[in-house]
Amino acid sequence: MIEEVTLGAPCCLVAVPQLGDRQFLRSVIFLIEHNAQGSMGLVINKPGSLSFGDFFGSQNMTYTGDPQALLCEGGPVQPERAFLLHSGPPVGPESEEVVRGLQLSYSMESLGVLAQRPPDHFRVYLGYTGWGPGQLAEELSVGAWLVGDADPRYVFHQNAQLVWEASLRNMGIDPVLLMHSGVLH
Repeated sequence: MIEEVTLGAPCCLVAVPQLGDRQFLRSVIFLIEHNAQGSMGLVINKPGSLSFGDFFGSQNMTYTGDPQALLCEGGPVQPERAFLLHSGPPVGPESEEVVRGLQLSYSMESLGVLAQRPPDHFRVYLGYTGWGPGQLAEELSVGAWLVGDADPRYVFHQNAQLVWEASLRNMGIDPVLLMHSGVLH
Protein backbone atom coordinates (compact mmCIF):
# COMPACT_ATOMS: atom_id res chain seq x y z
CA MET A 1 0.00 0.00 0.00
CA ILE A 2 1.22 3.50 -0.87
CA GLU A 3 1.75 5.77 2.11
CA GLU A 4 -0.63 8.75 2.02
CA VAL A 5 1.09 11.79 0.55
CA THR A 6 0.90 14.95 2.58
CA LEU A 7 -0.89 17.30 0.26
CA GLY A 8 -2.54 20.53 1.21
CA ALA A 9 -5.76 21.35 -0.59
CA PRO A 10 -6.46 23.61 -2.23
CA CYS A 11 -3.67 23.32 -4.75
CA CYS A 12 -3.26 22.72 -8.47
CA LEU A 13 -2.35 19.37 -9.96
CA VAL A 14 -0.62 19.63 -13.33
CA ALA A 15 -0.58 16.51 -15.51
CA VAL A 16 2.80 15.39 -16.81
CA PRO A 17 2.99 14.49 -20.52
CA GLN A 18 3.42 10.79 -19.68
CA LEU A 19 0.04 10.52 -17.95
CA GLY A 20 -1.60 7.68 -19.89
CA ASP A 21 -5.20 8.80 -19.41
CA ARG A 22 -6.11 10.78 -22.57
CA GLN A 23 -8.92 12.50 -20.68
CA PHE A 24 -6.35 14.29 -18.52
CA LEU A 25 -3.82 15.13 -21.23
CA ARG A 26 -2.34 18.58 -20.39
CA SER A 27 -4.91 19.02 -17.62
CA VAL A 28 -4.69 21.34 -14.66
CA ILE A 29 -6.90 20.33 -11.76
CA PHE A 30 -7.84 22.76 -9.03
CA LEU A 31 -7.82 20.34 -6.07
CA ILE A 32 -10.48 21.49 -3.64
CA GLU A 33 -10.56 18.66 -1.12
CA HIS A 34 -8.02 16.04 -0.06
CA ASN A 35 -8.38 13.84 3.02
CA ALA A 36 -8.39 10.21 4.13
CA GLN A 37 -11.75 9.59 2.40
CA GLY A 38 -10.46 10.75 -0.98
CA SER A 39 -9.93 13.82 -3.10
CA MET A 40 -12.03 16.11 -5.29
CA GLY A 41 -11.11 18.74 -7.84
CA LEU A 42 -12.12 20.48 -11.04
CA VAL A 43 -10.28 20.42 -14.37
CA ILE A 44 -9.91 24.15 -14.97
CA ASN A 45 -8.52 24.21 -18.50
CA LYS A 46 -10.96 22.18 -20.62
CA PRO A 47 -13.71 24.33 -22.16
CA GLY A 48 -16.77 22.40 -23.19
CA SER A 49 -19.17 23.08 -26.06
CA LEU A 50 -22.25 24.19 -24.09
CA SER A 51 -22.75 27.96 -23.89
CA PHE A 52 -23.85 29.83 -20.77
CA GLY A 53 -26.94 30.99 -22.66
CA ASP A 54 -27.99 27.43 -23.50
CA PHE A 55 -27.09 26.09 -20.06
CA PHE A 56 -28.99 28.75 -18.12
CA GLY A 57 -31.90 28.45 -20.56
CA SER A 58 -32.07 24.71 -19.84
CA GLN A 59 -32.41 25.62 -16.16
CA ASN A 60 -35.22 28.12 -16.94
CA MET A 61 -32.92 30.99 -15.96
CA THR A 62 -31.81 34.07 -17.84
CA TYR A 63 -28.11 34.79 -17.75
CA THR A 64 -27.29 38.51 -17.81
CA GLY A 65 -23.59 38.05 -18.69
CA ASP A 66 -22.03 36.88 -21.96
CA PRO A 67 -24.34 34.12 -23.23
CA GLN A 68 -21.62 32.85 -25.62
CA ALA A 69 -19.19 32.01 -22.78
CA LEU A 70 -18.60 28.26 -22.55
CA LEU A 71 -19.02 25.94 -19.60
CA CYS A 72 -15.99 23.83 -18.71
CA GLU A 73 -15.60 20.08 -18.35
CA GLY A 74 -14.77 19.72 -14.67
CA GLY A 75 -14.20 15.98 -14.86
CA PRO A 76 -15.72 12.62 -15.62
CA VAL A 77 -17.60 12.13 -12.33
CA GLN A 78 -21.24 13.27 -12.30
CA PRO A 79 -21.03 15.29 -15.54
CA GLU A 80 -24.67 16.32 -15.08
CA ARG A 81 -23.80 18.25 -11.90
CA ALA A 82 -22.64 21.89 -12.00
CA PHE A 83 -19.94 23.42 -9.82
CA LEU A 84 -19.41 27.18 -9.80
CA LEU A 85 -16.14 28.97 -9.12
CA HIS A 86 -16.48 32.73 -8.84
CA SER A 87 -15.04 35.89 -7.38
CA GLY A 88 -16.84 38.00 -4.82
CA PRO A 89 -18.72 37.07 -1.68
CA PRO A 90 -20.49 33.74 -1.04
CA VAL A 91 -23.91 33.40 -2.66
CA GLY A 92 -26.58 31.03 -1.45
CA PRO A 93 -26.44 28.47 1.33
CA GLU A 94 -23.91 26.16 -0.34
CA SER A 95 -21.02 28.54 -0.97
CA GLU A 96 -17.60 28.37 0.58
CA GLU A 97 -14.37 30.26 0.16
CA VAL A 98 -11.76 27.94 -1.35
CA VAL A 99 -8.91 30.46 -1.37
CA ARG A 100 -8.99 34.17 -0.73
CA GLY A 101 -11.28 35.78 -3.30
CA LEU A 102 -12.44 32.47 -4.82
CA GLN A 103 -15.78 30.93 -3.93
CA LEU A 104 -17.12 27.46 -4.69
CA SER A 105 -20.91 27.27 -5.01
CA TYR A 106 -23.05 24.34 -6.07
CA SER A 107 -26.72 24.98 -5.30
CA MET A 108 -29.53 25.97 -7.63
CA GLU A 109 -30.07 29.05 -5.45
CA SER A 110 -26.45 30.11 -5.98
CA LEU A 111 -26.80 29.47 -9.70
CA GLY A 112 -29.85 31.73 -9.85
CA VAL A 113 -28.12 34.55 -7.99
CA LEU A 114 -25.03 34.33 -10.21
CA ALA A 115 -27.17 34.26 -13.37
CA GLN A 116 -28.81 37.55 -12.43
CA ARG A 117 -25.70 39.25 -11.03
CA PRO A 118 -22.63 37.58 -12.53
CA PRO A 119 -19.40 38.52 -10.74
CA ASP A 120 -16.33 39.77 -12.60
CA HIS A 121 -14.89 36.26 -12.65
CA PHE A 122 -17.18 33.28 -13.04
CA ARG A 123 -16.81 29.71 -14.36
CA VAL A 124 -19.28 26.84 -14.48
CA TYR A 125 -17.89 23.29 -14.49
CA LEU A 126 -19.89 20.20 -15.37
CA GLY A 127 -18.69 17.19 -13.42
CA TYR A 128 -15.65 16.81 -11.22
CA THR A 129 -12.55 14.72 -10.84
CA GLY A 130 -12.42 12.38 -7.88
CA TRP A 131 -10.08 9.87 -6.27
CA GLY A 132 -10.85 7.23 -3.67
CA PRO A 133 -8.76 6.71 -0.51
CA GLY A 134 -5.07 6.42 -1.42
CA GLN A 135 -5.67 6.68 -5.18
CA LEU A 136 -4.25 10.19 -5.61
CA ALA A 137 -1.29 9.29 -3.38
CA GLU A 138 -0.48 6.42 -5.73
CA GLU A 139 -0.69 8.66 -8.80
CA LEU A 140 1.55 11.25 -7.13
CA SER A 141 4.08 8.59 -6.13
CA VAL A 142 4.53 7.48 -9.76
CA GLY A 143 4.92 11.08 -10.90
CA ALA A 144 1.64 11.50 -12.80
CA TRP A 145 1.00 14.95 -11.35
CA LEU A 146 3.06 17.96 -10.37
CA VAL A 147 1.75 20.01 -7.45
CA GLY A 148 1.50 23.79 -7.66
CA ASP A 149 -0.14 26.67 -5.86
CA ALA A 150 -3.91 27.17 -5.94
CA ASP A 151 -3.80 30.33 -7.99
CA PRO A 152 -7.17 31.83 -9.02
CA ARG A 153 -5.46 33.45 -12.03
CA TYR A 154 -5.45 30.03 -13.68
CA VAL A 155 -9.11 29.38 -12.91
CA PHE A 156 -10.13 32.59 -14.68
CA HIS A 157 -7.43 32.70 -17.38
CA GLN A 158 -8.80 34.09 -20.65
CA ASN A 159 -7.26 31.30 -22.72
CA ALA A 160 -7.71 27.89 -21.09
CA GLN A 161 -5.29 26.33 -23.61
CA LEU A 162 -2.42 28.31 -22.04
CA VAL A 163 -3.11 27.31 -18.41
CA TRP A 164 -1.08 24.08 -18.49
CA GLU A 165 2.08 25.81 -19.73
CA ALA A 166 1.56 28.85 -17.48
CA SER A 167 1.17 26.59 -14.42
CA LEU A 168 4.40 24.76 -15.23
CA ARG A 169 6.31 27.98 -15.85
CA ASN A 170 5.05 29.32 -12.51
CA MET A 171 6.68 26.25 -10.91
CA GLY A 172 9.95 27.06 -12.67
CA ILE A 173 9.52 24.26 -15.23
CA ASP A 174 9.95 24.81 -18.95
CA PRO A 175 7.22 22.64 -20.56
CA VAL A 176 9.48 21.95 -23.57
CA LEU A 177 11.99 20.22 -21.31
CA LEU A 178 9.50 17.69 -19.92
CA MET A 179 10.11 14.24 -21.35
CA HIS A 180 7.32 13.00 -23.58
CA SER A 181 8.37 9.35 -23.71
CA GLY A 182 6.91 6.48 -21.76
CA VAL A 183 3.41 6.29 -20.38
CA LEU A 184 2.43 6.22 -16.72
CA HIS A 185 -0.36 3.85 -15.80
